[in-house]
Amino acid sequence: MNILTVDNITKAYGVRKIFDNASFYLQEGEKAGIIGINGTGKTTLLKIIAGIESPDTGSVIMANNLTVRYLPQTPVFNDSDTVLQAVVRDNKTEENQWTIESDAKSMMTKLGIDDFDELCGHLSGGQKKRLALVSVLLAKPDILLLDEPTNHLDNEMSTWLEEQLKSYRGSIIMITHDRYFLDSVATRIIEVDKGSIYSYEENYSGYLNLKTLREDIADAQERKRQ
Repeated sequence: MNILTVDNITKAYGVRKIFDNASFYLQEGEKAGIIGINGTGKTTLLKIIAGIESPDTGSVIMANNLTVRYLPQTPVFNDSDTVLQAVVRDNKTEENQWTIESDAKSMMTKLGIDDFDELCGHLSGGQKKRLALVSVLLAKPDILLLDEPTNHLDNEMSTWLEEQLKSYRGSIIMITHDRYFLDSVATRIIEVDKGSIYSYEENYSGYLNLKTLREDIADAQERKRQ
């Protein structure tokens, strides 16, 4: 089932065009990795999907009643909140009210946060990123949008997160430079390149093979044109 369509979006900052009639879609349960060299618009694409930014033209179409949570590169918390308050408040529901605190503490411990009364204002940037990761995972949205989720994680934490995302029942769109992580978790690769989006229903290794084939075909077409 198609749950998300990015339909012919354009986006420019001044004279610099980031996207030029770019499109892709996401199926229910897919785990997509966004790749591309720095400055091609990967974070902008996540923000457009999250509704934080708007495309100049085109649209983002989602299935009805979907929940979406976004992990930014630099999360912001209320400095006077404790870490436990920060992740529980926005994620408590009638269904999880008796378990959310224990779930939050378990996740925070896995990510190296073990003083649950620590004020958010005392946290380093890396600790805030890990805390925000706990918050979005606790929310269990239909679509997780993750901008560099493995930043500030050691190997043990990355392995834990890898297993969390592989078994995640919703859909995921993530930006990461960790190629092993992409190969293990992603079932679709979305490449952002020169204003276009190329979508491959493969993990990272499969994407590399298909990208080479696409470039060979493009080179052959250009030689024929000349």
